[in-house]
This record gives sequence, C-alpha cells and structure tokens, in this order.
Amino acid sequence: MSMILVVLVGVIGGLAGALQGQLLGIMEDKAGTLVSTFITYAGGGLAATLLVLTVGGARLSDLKDVPWWAYTAGLAGLVVVSSIGITVSTMGLGAGLTLFTGASIVIGALIDNFGLFGDAYSLDPRRLAGIAFVIFGTWLVVGVTAVETA
Repeated sequence: MSMILVVLVGVIGGLAGALQGQLLGIMEDKAGTLVSTFITYAGGGLAATLLVLTVGGARLSDLKDVPWWAYTAGLAGLVVVSSIGITVSTMGLGAGLTLFTGASIVIGALIDNFGLFGDAYSLDPRRLAGIAFVIFGTWLVVGVTAVETA
C-alpha cells in the first residue's frame, strides 16, 4: 500500500473518529454511557458481519495463531467508546478528543519503548521531546476545559 493511501486512510479514520465522538456525546447526553456504547457496538458489529459475509476475504482460521490476550481488543474498545462518549459530552469534542489522543500517544510510546506487544522502539531524546509537546498541548487544550466543567 502506498504511503499516500496510508495517509488518506488515516485522515478518513480521523474524520470518522471525530464524527463518532460527537455522535457518542449526543447519545451520552440523552441515553447514558451503556446505551450509547451498546448502539455503537451493535451498529459496528452488524456492519462488520455484513462485510465479512458479502465481501469475503475472511480468514477466521488464521485466528488460531493469535495470542489469547489479543482477543481482549473488544473489551478495550468498550472503554474507548465509553470514555470518548463521556469526555465529549462533558468537555466538548475538541477537548475530549485531545485528551483521548494525547493519552493514546503517551501510552503508545511507552508500550513501544518496552516492546510490550512486539518490537521495541526506544524513547530517544527526539521522541521524548515530542511526548513532552503532546502533554503540554493536551494541557493547553484540556486544562482550562477541565477546570471550567468541574
């Protein structure tokens, strides 16, 4: 896959993530965390099922080679969806997604540094500086919002 296509997929994913965050915030306000999470997973599960059945290419037999702990991705997804719904509903879309993204970047860098799920990518001075900027930027966007909504 070309790098331009990879970047395009990332941008489309970012757009979908922002839209999903806003929609989750709306459902969170009206129906609460459990209902908004259920609607999100039911809709996504139905869409994924239809795609697997119609498009094909399903390689379910290859799942036998996946480590057991990789199957917890769905549970982690519940936390992702719920936390985005709660933060966006409380802080607004920009601050909620900034907090989520900042935390994801910092934790991702630590996971990479220690090679917890594969190859290790060390936290060299350049990466540490980048993480410091992420933390500072997150504080700039979220810090005031968190105090205002408390």
